Amino acid sequence: MKRNLVFALAAAIVLALVGTGFWYQYQYNAIPSNAQYKKSHRIPILMYHKVNPDPRTGGLGLRVPPDQFEWQMKYLKKNYYETVSLTDVMDHFEKGKHLPDRPIVITFDDGYKDNYEFAYPIMKKYGFTGTVFVVTQSIGNTNFFDVEKKLQPVNKMMDWHELRELDKAGFTIGSHTVDHPHLAEVSPETARYEIEESKRVLEHGLKKPVEVFCYPYGSHNDQVAELVKQAGYRAAVTTRLGLDDLGCNPYKIPRVRITGRYSNEKFIEQLHKY
Repeated sequence: MKRNLVFALAAAIVLALVGTGFWYQYQYNAIPSNAQYKKSHRIPILMYHKVNPDPRTGGLGLRVPPDQFEWQMKYLKKNYYETVSLTDVMDHFEKGKHLPDRPIVITFDDGYKDNYEFAYPIMKKYGFTGTVFVVTQSIGNTNFFDVEKKLQPVNKMMDWHELRELDKAGFTIGSHTVDHPHLAEVSPETARYEIEESKRVLEHGLKKPVEVFCYPYGSHNDQVAELVKQAGYRAAVTTRLGLDDLGCNPYKIPRVRITGRYSNEKFIEQLHKY
């Protein structure tokens, strides 16, 4: 009886370890196929903020740890996704430009330095590019816009050298205003300044047109969207959840939010949810 109990206990431990091993392998190593999902003609635009291992830089609502981010990039690569820019998407819908079979846009809001330090090397490894929406007043500075409101800890932001390197590597640099205000809550004059001046600063610093925009906090209305159009941008993204398609207003494009709280399964679910 005692021998049987010991045997049963040992067997249970082995099964638990094996089960844990399979779970670990799925969570951190194995990359599943998404062949079971039907091909979509709608284009996912992923929304990231920080890619950083340090919890002192903020919570997982805006921060994705680099190992988790790399798993996500591996998943996209294994499942034949190819990154395109928002201007590629606009050319596709407006001019019939050919896109890959599985196009995807990867965006980063605010311009955190960790996008350059952690996200960029991982994306480069898998042949991906992305779009970084920059708050121009924070270039080479810190995220004052959230620190002043006590929304986030102090984070370093990218400087001009880093932005130019990303630009040369095929990344798109877009505008995220001058000071990161809620554009729907400020005067039309202030909104126009934030939208136009950020474009001017970026174009001067990069020596090329800046054609895409991102609303801080997702705050916008029809009037703000019209100001973005008048400023000469071709497209603007929101924080509204969904996929881009032919019927989408180019100045109110939805995205798929990715946070550090998502398991690998949750990431896959969000990617195909809409």
